[in-house]
Amino acid sequence: QIELKHIFDHFYRIDKSRTRKSGGVGLGLAIVKQITELHEGRIFVNSKLNCGTEIQIIIPSKKTH
Repeated sequence: QIELKHIFDHFYRIDKSRTRKSGGVGLGLAIVKQITELHEGRIFVNSKLNCGTEIQIIIPSKKTH
């Protein structure tokens, strides 16, 4: 699961055979992470081989006074 440390890198694709035509440019999770952090949130990854990967995003609610 060495690939997980790179999934938030810009232009990174785990499946090297994919191209822009068949599956994006590798920006999605990098953008999600940046937006999450801008909102002072946190993002977690849980992955199990042959089962799938779960991305959890926690963004704190804004308190209004």
